[in-house]
Amino acid sequence: MVIPAVKSGEDPIKVLQSDPDLSHAAKVIESYLTALRYDVVVPEQQQDLSALTAAQQSLKGVEEDFSYQLALSIGSDVYITYEVNIQSDAYNTKKAVVSVRAYETTTARLLGTETGYSPSAAAAPMVLIENAVNDAADKVLSRIMDYWKSDLQNGVQYKLIVSLSPNFGEEDREELTFLMGDLLKELTKKGKYKENIVTDATLDYLIWCDPAEFDKSSSVYRWLKEKVAEKFAGADLKRVNLNRKLIILKLDPA
Repeated sequence: MVIPAVKSGEDPIKVLQSDPDLSHAAKVIESYLTALRYDVVVPEQQQDLSALTAAQQSLKGVEEDFSYQLALSIGSDVYITYEVNIQSDAYNTKKAVVSVRAYETTTARLLGTETGYSPSAAAAPMVLIENAVNDAADKVLSRIMDYWKSDLQNGVQYKLIVSLSPNFGEEDREELTFLMGDLLKELTKKGKYKENIVTDATLDYLIWCDPAEFDKSSSVYRWLKEKVAEKFAGADLKRVNLNRKLIILKLDPA
């Protein structure tokens, strides 16, 4: 998915629709990606689809599935943000500077960042933007591929968030925290995982798994659910949301 970089609180789709330069830059990046056989998700269409789905559920009296809406709004494994700046040069010429960043959607990892420049010319802004985008896009996609090739040596990366029910006592929460650490050592490739946040209510990890065994988030969830049931009779691990590499679970008393 390709969206413009915006300030906090701004709607990137509205910005995209109201600025011709940003809209043109998005189309150039999308064209570049489709030419390389990437599956490109167009954000305006995703927004319309989300609204349509919610309306259909409302009409049929179906309770809105917020997990599904979240998955639908993410809609891509990678999203690319960009900024466009047209600068004036000497001799009445201009050049475009386009900064492009690529992120892994579900883990928020920065995969690559590059800046592209157009030649200085007395050309229309859209021509300059196209030249600058093509300069940046090739570089940032190379960084993405290098990042993933390197990362696969460690295994497939997932972001795992586990919420602990407030109905657990303090001692049980501590034991469950220790148990999750022990299980992740067993689950992950070469015992590789990273604790991001560990509190009484939330456990937040990055984990690296063997793709031969855990190529889907559902495989990770199933393994953890069976192990928790085996190791801690008083706890039940439940799924909140599984979305590509994002795994959100909850531990409740059994």
